[in-house]
Amino acid sequence: MIHDVKDTHRVVPAEPTPPEPSIDTALSAVRLLHAATEELFDAAAERYGINRNDLRCLEILEREGPLRPGRLAQASGLSPAAITKVLDRLEQAGYVTRSGEGGDRRTLQVRTSDRHARMRRDTWRPVADLAAAALAELSDRQLEDLIAVLTDLAEANRQSARRLRRP
Repeated sequence: MIHDVKDTHRVVPAEPTPPEPSIDTALSAVRLLHAATEELFDAAAERYGINRNDLRCLEILEREGPLRPGRLAQASGLSPAAITKVLDRLEQAGYVTRSGEGGDRRTLQVRTSDRHARMRRDTWRPVADLAAAALAELSDRQLEDLIAVLTDLAEANRQSARRLRRP
C-alpha cells in the first residue's frame, strides 16, 4: 500500500535573523556594563586595600593632577571632613603625598605617589589591554560612533545626578 506523502521540503534560512536592536536592549547592555564596572572597581579597591571612596579620590587625582584638599572634596562630592579622613587613609597606605610651603595649609597640595603609580600600572594595564582588544575589532567609524554615544551617556548620567541631588 502506498501512502500519500506530501512534499515536506521546507525552506530554512541559512542563518537565523538577529533580533531587531531596540533602545531597551541597548539600555540593558549599558546596565550590564555598569554592573561589570562596579564589580571591577570593587575588586580594584580590594586589591589596593582601600574603600571605593578612596579609590575614586585617587582616580580624580590621576585625572586632574595635584589638587588642594578643598578642590578634591568638591570634585568627589565629599565633605571637607570626609576628605581629611580619605587623605589620612591614602597617605597611611602610601598612595598620596601632601606637601605645602612651611606650615601654611592654604598651599597644601595632594598628589599621587610613586607607590600608587606602580599599583595603578599593575592593576589597570591588564584591564586596558583587554578593553583595547575588544575595541580593536571595531572600524574607525564604529569607534567614532561609540565615542559619541559614550560621551552622550556620560553627560546624561551627570545631568541625572544633578537632578537627583536637587531638593
